[in-house]
Amino acid sequence: MSECENCSGIGTCPICGEAVTGFSHVGVRGTVSTLRIPIINYDLKYDSQRSGIWHYADPCGHRFSVRQSAVDVKYNGGPLWQDGYSWVNVYWGKFYSSPSSQQWIRDVDRATVNIETNQSYSGGLAQYNVGIGKLAGRAIMPEDPPSAVSSSEIAKAISDWISSIKLPDLRQKGAYNVFLPPGVTATLSGEQSCAVFCDYHNTANGNTGPFFTVEPYPCQSGCNQCTGNPFDTLTSGLSEEMVELKTDMNPGTGWVIGNEELCDFCDTNYFCRQLSTGEYVNAWYDRKTGSCWTGK
Repeated sequence: MSECENCSGIGTCPICGEAVTGFSHVGVRGTVSTLRIPIINYDLKYDSQRSGIWHYADPCGHRFSVRQSAVDVKYNGGPLWQDGYSWVNVYWGKFYSSPSSQQWIRDVDRATVNIETNQSYSGGLAQYNVGIGKLAGRAIMPEDPPSAVSSSEIAKAISDWISSIKLPDLRQKGAYNVFLPPGVTATLSGEQSCAVFCDYHNTANGNTGPFFTVEPYPCQSGCNQCTGNPFDTLTSGLSEEMVELKTDMNPGTGWVIGNEELCDFCDTNYFCRQLSTGEYVNAWYDRKTGSCWTGK
């Protein structure tokens, strides 16, 4: 997608003033900061980087902010997740080949299944014409990624793994969850994970995919508003990116609320939610009730 309503009519980059040929879009969960107010014994949490669809001017790559709009849930005609689509969990780096990481991998795989098959959480997205898929398997890529890896590098790696038959070719019928090892930073136009954002989802080639989410190893701060547990940090981010990829596979072309995706809207007034299987998840906007998903 090179244009959207928020970008239409913009011919120069608002940051550097250079002429732009279009805009790239990524669905991003931004970091949250905490301000301690000791006098009243209260922690004030606020969005230091607002979650939503982040806009990058081409070719300069600068990110710019757009105005937030009222609650107006809109479908822009792009691809949506259908029943039977598949996830493949991709664990990238030597860290995931070690025996000590195997329980973590099994736990993440189980959480992926629980998030995807929960009838209230994922099943509730049927109101957006989105189906329920499955976890088709996992792949461990033993070579280490760069210490800082960009979205374009991740997209190329996925394409290379598909070409070399290290990954199944899901085409438009699924997506890849890419888990980075400790010490590796994901970057978006130079901005770093944990410092500016928690995780994101993107596409390598517009509506045709491959589609993928990116989960850096859990950040120590800024990405967990419920507990201090790293696994809870991961499932919160993974759940959001899975929901938003399913409902907006090519960021900005699916279901949006202004400049936000369905979980982004609920991140603004965050409540800790858990599935019946125990995983912490991020709520999504339920247009039937006009509120954010609460579970049962």
